[in-house]
Amino acid sequence: MKKYPINITSEITEEKLQKGTFIFIYRATRIPPHIGIITNGLLYDITSIGPNIELPVMDFYKTALKRKTEILFVELNSSELEGTNKIIGEKVKKHWKVTAKTSCLAPVKEFLEEIYKIDVSSSNFIFDLLPVLYDENIIEGISEMNLSKKIKNNVFELTKYTQKDIENCIAALSRKEKITC
Repeated sequence: MKKYPINITSEITEEKLQKGTFIFIYRATRIPPHIGIITNGLLYDITSIGPNIELPVMDFYKTALKRKTEILFVELNSSELEGTNKIIGEKVKKHWKVTAKTSCLAPVKEFLEEIYKIDVSSSNFIFDLLPVLYDENIIEGISEMNLSKKIKNNVFELTKYTQKDIENCIAALSRKEKITC
């Protein structure tokens, strides 16, 4: 399978997670990984069983540490942003849950379009989206959690996935209700 290289350029801290805005890539080595937004200490995403809205990020962080969950945190330039929590909350409520036609990336893309005034409509996967964010100088840095053994020369290689991979994951989830992609 093809890989998308991601440069790890910073370290995640509890303080950053409480104040910044991030795209998180949960279970980064899985195909496909799960994607969501963290802003101002709260987590937002859609899953196959419904949304997470205003989940305290420290609960997520502590659970990920305990379970050794592999996560990438893409820190976004958020110095002059306002209303991020309200906007991502609206996007998550609109999409509500992952379906065959709606991936976890859908509310993230809409959030980015509204907040940063950029067009990401042609970005169907996280490895399509990241280059757009780099080109627009929106990415402040990328950090990792529990991936140190899979990083060489500060680069993590994300496995590229397809729409079929997403559909297969959703189908598997409908058979096993409590697993998230």
